[in-house]
Amino acid sequence: MTTPVPLRVFYLEDNPLIVFHIEAMIEDLGHIFSGSLSSFAELKASFGEFVMDCALVDIDLADGPTGPQAAEWLLNKGIPSIFVTGQAEIAAQFSQESLGTIVKPVADKDMAAKLELFRLAIATKD
Repeated sequence: MTTPVPLRVFYLEDNPLIVFHIEAMIEDLGHIFSGSLSSFAELKASFGEFVMDCALVDIDLADGPTGPQAAEWLLNKGIPSIFVTGQAEIAAQFSQESLGTIVKPVADKDMAAKLELFRLAIATKD
């Protein structure tokens, strides 16, 4: 049995404490934390500086409730995303832009299960 290749996971989140927590969780699950930014504007300005397979995206960012637009923008660049938010109702309104939602506070088992959705999406894309 071969070990799955680790995913390179990017995180769009404006709260540094949450970023730190999620980074540790991603790495504990055997994946690579490829970086984070706090706003959609920063993402657009520096997208080429990051190598990512997938992205976790909060709804409310430093430049407002731009997470859904960021998820759609990433999807158009071939990067699937999952919302990480306390606003599941809002995330549900934008379900076409993401593979799902992880509700804050994030549990390890939820993160592990959702990261497997990325693996499936990437496998079907290839």
